[in-house]
Amino acid sequence: MTAGLVKVSIVVPPEAEPSVVVGLYDAFWAAGVLWNRIMGEPEQPRFMPELVGTSLDPVKTSTGINISPHRTLKDGPPAHIVLVPTLFIASGRAFAHANPEMIKWVRLAHENGSQVFSTCTGSFLLAEAGLLNERDATTHWAFADQMRAEYPRVRIHGDRVLVAATDDGSIVTCGGAASWMDMVLYLVGRFAAPDVAMRLAKVQMFDWHHQGQTPYSRLTTKPQTADRMIRDCQEWLADHYCEPDPVIEMIRQSGLPRRTFGRRFHAATGHAPLDYVQRVRIEEAKQILETENSNIERVAGQVGYEDAASFRRLFKRMVGETPAEYRRRQSVSDAARDIAGLALGQNSIAPLESVLV
Repeated sequence: MTAGLVKVSIVVPPEAEPSVVVGLYDAFWAAGVLWNRIMGEPEQPRFMPELVGTSLDPVKTSTGINISPHRTLKDGPPAHIVLVPTLFIASGRAFAHANPEMIKWVRLAHENGSQVFSTCTGSFLLAEAGLLNERDATTHWAFADQMRAEYPRVRIHGDRVLVAATDDGSIVTCGGAASWMDMVLYLVGRFAAPDVAMRLAKVQMFDWHHQGQTPYSRLTTKPQTADRMIRDCQEWLADHYCEPDPVIEMIRQSGLPRRTFGRRFHAATGHAPLDYVQRVRIEEAKQILETENSNIERVAGQVGYEDAASFRRLFKRMVGETPAEYRRRQSVSDAARDIAGLALGQNSIAPLESVLV
């Protein structure tokens, strides 16, 4: 091991998302190097990243990209840091069945002193290794419920980006997709220095997801199929969420007593009827804010709220930011709009999607 460098082993099973694997590798390589090189300062590398596979053969990942590991699970001493990237998986159990050696290796690495971290759905590997039992963790917001179902002993925080499972920080998970950048900045700040993390963030244009995962998550899922009557209510609500009291109408359509309907609805969807209505309305409001320039009062009215102030409060509580903040973050940048307008040879930006999608 090169003296003074923090060794980072990034595991690469076939299910790994290649963009995250390469992004992690490049970011640790760049810490102490890229900023210094640009600014004409002496380079001071801080990390020694490596890709680890079950063999040295190229790993064909789920997206068809081949990645060549630097060493195998059986080679060399344990790294300071073992990092599990995002995994394209349908089930943690199925992943473990296909990759038993990697599960065992990560567990033993931690037992032998390595600190273990995961990004996005990489937390499923840590759960299979038994490292998250009776501990706090996070994963991609879209897979939080699945993880709760598969690993009931793990305390899942699907709204958070970085979650420490242990008091000493030897196991940390992070949330979905681009939050691997949060993990990199956290680790660089912790194992190198805060100023090195700040410089890396500047040169790579990384940013912290301060609001957590909530602003990115979908508040409702597709209609469930186990209870036909509740599914019919969900489908009706999809077209009538803006009516004055859709819960009363769903109860009427069901023919059930209010309390019975409430229990059955919650059992099928995981939400009380009113909470589900609010989620449908706010999710629709998000779509409007992303695609239209209507003022907030009009958006509130479109989704069934006469009081815009109440709408703003509810939106902030459920999404984690105000409607105006959400619109600013989700909207296409002015630069992209200008480019799209030039590409079309016109000032109008209406057909933006045809250019940028």
